[in-house]
Amino acid sequence: MPQDYNDVELKFKKILKGLPEDKRKELFERLKSMEPAQREEMIRKIVSANENRHEVQRPNKPVKNQNVNQKKKSSAPQPKPTAKKAPEITEKDFSRKTSETKTKSGKELIIVISILVVFCAACLGIKVLFDDKMDAFVEKAQETAVSDVSETTNEIVSTSEITTTTTVASEETTPTPSPTPTMIPLAADSPDLTGLTIVIDPGHQEQRSERTEKVADWLSDEKCGATSGAVGVTSGVPEYELTLKISLKLKNYLEQCGATVILTRETNDVDLTNQERAQIAVDNSADIFIRIHTDAANDSKSSGVKVFVPDSGNYKSSAVGKGDILGQTVADSLGLEFLGTKATSMYTGLNYANSVASFQISLGLLSNSNDEAVLLDENNQVKICEAISQFAGEFKES
Repeated sequence: MPQDYNDVELKFKKILKGLPEDKRKELFERLKSMEPAQREEMIRKIVSANENRHEVQRPNKPVKNQNVNQKKKSSAPQPKPTAKKAPEITEKDFSRKTSETKTKSGKELIIVISILVVFCAACLGIKVLFDDKMDAFVEKAQETAVSDVSETTNEIVSTSEITTTTTVASEETTPTPSPTPTMIPLAADSPDLTGLTIVIDPGHQEQRSERTEKVADWLSDEKCGATSGAVGVTSGVPEYELTLKISLKLKNYLEQCGATVILTRETNDVDLTNQERAQIAVDNSADIFIRIHTDAANDSKSSGVKVFVPDSGNYKSSAVGKGDILGQTVADSLGLEFLGTKATSMYTGLNYANSVASFQISLGLLSNSNDEAVLLDENNQVKICEAISQFAGEFKES
């Protein structure tokens, strides 16, 4: 009977976690072109192959017990042997014994070498099977329902609206250094953004904040100051890492277009609440404040780009219309569906920046393997930069 998919999913994540980063990336690239049905079947086979490998390596308990019995038996007191006179050994006897010893050692050496050859062949067979099957294994994990962990969890208004976030425990590691993007060539139709001040907030951070904050001055609800966000269903990439990588490229691109660009954070290892991020935009009199997110959902088939704007403040009447332009432009550049713009008061980072034109864009869903693949593609990250620059150009002209 086929294993329950949730069980397969958990076993896959354990295997994936044990792979080196370069192997995970290579595996991810090879899986992108596979059909969903093929990926699912291959994942199950890899789990099965991995379990069979561990079964083969399991020690034989009866043998172990037998050794214990032998030890106990050998520990019993032995009668003292009576001293016997050593027999005389002639030169002929000595030569014969030496020859027998060499023959016996040679046979033992041949046996050991034969065992090693067989063992290596078995290991190679398992490795080939594992490599062939691993391609599809990760793809099925994309079907895993990662909890709706993104900013919707981080900045929900009331406890009745809070979506449970599934977190994966990991060992403490040294903070990942911030990526430094190379200069991105400007598109031929890149706009002139001279005079615009744009503040970019890479969503989330490496460690969950221990501080709490009010969702808005006019609301009584409080929540965590910041979380680490979602995790890629196939690659395991954390949202906070991906949003910073894209934001650094976006800063590079917009500055080449002439804009003054400010990032709320340039490393992952920070403790910066959402209210503090919003305040950076206000303090710098931002013409545009863009919060970069990737999000996740319980339904692994959910896909697309969406935008959130504050339902209060100076841009209340025009925010949705401008959000539609931003979202549609980015979605078209990535080949994803645009899910629309929603005006809301559930995001702290928008509420405290409602005096400037504020937008929170979800570039895609990391719980959907296709969206994840699109967002991890370096060329698509450049397309995001180009699309947002086009939006900024239209914003400037309006």
